[in-house]
Amino acid sequence: MENLNKPLSPKFLLEDNLIKLARWLRLLGYDAAVYRSTSLSSLIALAKKEKRVFLTRSKRIFKLKQKFPRYLIKNTSYKNQLNELKDYIKYDEGHLFSRCMNCNVSLHDIEKKKIKDLIPEAVFETFENYKICRRCGRIFWQGSHYHKMKLILQKIFLKQ
Repeated sequence: MENLNKPLSPKFLLEDNLIKLARWLRLLGYDAAVYRSTSLSSLIALAKKEKRVFLTRSKRIFKLKQKFPRYLIKNTSYKNQLNELKDYIKYDEGHLFSRCMNCNVSLHDIEKKKIKDLIPEAVFETFENYKICRRCGRIFWQGSHYHKMKLILQKIFLKQ
């Protein structure tokens, strides 16, 4: 298992029409940035500068002569999109749920007692381990959503 302090690579830059895919890449632990309302030339410059693979659904963008790492996403469903990428990315339990799905920043452990008033009482009584996004303040725990999403990822990446 990789060291959690070492980010997974590659890093991605996605068009805003791939936001759902970006969230699932973040669940896997990948840095998946989404930029809206930006010119194509600045997106390409950003992908080059930050050494990101540009994921697009646009054949026009994919066929550009400019040199920058890119991948044409052919499918519309996030499950099929992840399946399409599984030769380039990996499923690593140690990185699952290590990034905020919304903000794309690393999550940090937080003491249970510090969030008592921020989460439902039933959740507080049921779970011991919590993570927080220091950018948006969202709190995460391994509830039913966690297990459902993990099962979806396992079906995509671990099926024989």
